[in-house]
Amino acid sequence: MLEDIKNMFDQYSFSISTAELVTFFLIIFFTLVLRKLTLYLFEKKLMELAKKTETEIDDLLVAAFKSPLGYLIIVCGIYVAVASLHLPDQIGIFEVAWILHFFFTFSFAFVALLLMLNLINVFAHCLDKVTQRTDTKLDEQLAPLLIKSLKVVVVTITILALIDNLGFNIASLLAGLGIGGLALALAAQDTVSNIFGSVTVFSDRSFHIGDWIRVDGVEGTVEDVGLRSTRIRRFDQALVTLPNSRFIKSEIVNFTRMKKRRIKFNLGVSYKTSRKQMEEVVEGINRIIKEDSGFDHNFYMVHFTEFGAYSLDIFIYCFTKTTVWNEFLAVRERFNLQIMQLLEELGVEIAYPSQTIFVEGTEETK
Repeated sequence: MLEDIKNMFDQYSFSISTAELVTFFLIIFFTLVLRKLTLYLFEKKLMELAKKTETEIDDLLVAAFKSPLGYLIIVCGIYVAVASLHLPDQIGIFEVAWILHFFFTFSFAFVALLLMLNLINVFAHCLDKVTQRTDTKLDEQLAPLLIKSLKVVVVTITILALIDNLGFNIASLLAGLGIGGLALALAAQDTVSNIFGSVTVFSDRSFHIGDWIRVDGVEGTVEDVGLRSTRIRRFDQALVTLPNSRFIKSEIVNFTRMKKRRIKFNLGVSYKTSRKQMEEVVEGINRIIKEDSGFDHNFYMVHFTEFGAYSLDIFIYCFTKTTVWNEFLAVRERFNLQIMQLLEELGVEIAYPSQTIFVEGTEETK
């Protein structure tokens, strides 16, 4: 057994001289030194020069080129080092030339892709600055979608170019994908539905990033709108990812676009309340709303409406000018305290659930 393994290695063995090994390691060493020196120049010299300028673009460009350049130096150094070894064309069943071609083609494609993605991030930063200066929120919603689409296009082109450089026929590959297109379309029905949902979101402008919405039982703040899904941060800080197809089938309630907030409730007072006291309570609540600048005075109602099971019910319906949750609660709290003060001044009690039981006596028969 051991003899067979030895014979196999002897069959596929090849000789590398000591000079070639020394040259190989020297090239690797100088490659690492060159990379270290280049990154130092980028960090200490170019970055310092970029920080002296008023714009941030040059800082971002220097940072974008720094990492890909470091990888490029390593790949080129390894390429030169391996070439100095004068490896044979074939080792056993493996073609050395094809393996090296695959490795370096993949490495150069990775460096190019990393550089392009970094440049897209620089473009995204500039685009974000531009969208913040505009009044509309639609461009702030479209900008992240555009950046994601650009990244998908760049990755796709890089993969196709890599496949082409490795000697594969792209036309045949695309034709094969066309044959399986029907099966792919059937499997991707939900994806297509989500894409149409995203188109609906952007065309209808039902909400923007940062809006407080409720859709299909989920209520919270919109954090991100993508091609496939929308992320909503609930008020308990849980993050919900909703497929965009939900926005086609479900109604969307946008609370951020409220112009005012409603206060609606029934105030139940005790049956001990006299007619005069009831009139004074209704008149007093109307006066509170009218004199408070926090209420919208275009429309409000205060009426004695029902004789309830254990209370005389006063229906109160009004709107606050503010839609901000905290400010709305402050107005409502002030309103409730003023109603309590009014009832105390008039000697009117707030009713609470109660029952009166009458027991009918029976005469004993003699």
